[in-house]
Amino acid sequence: MSPVVTVTRSELEDRRRALLDELGLSLEDFAALAETRTLTGHEFDVKEELDEIAFLLGE
Repeated sequence: MSPVVTVTRSELEDRRRALLDELGLSLEDFAALAETRTLTGHEFDVKEELDEIAFLLGE
């Protein structure tokens, strides 16, 4: 059986903020960047994780 990982809403929001701070962008700026050009490998990984966080937060 796989282990269950439990995270709080606050932890998810903190992780999202840390990912965006690492890129030096706001969520809106990153979304605009993703719409206007091809993302680097790292940026794509960040986008995937941000999408997962948004899903878990019910956004």
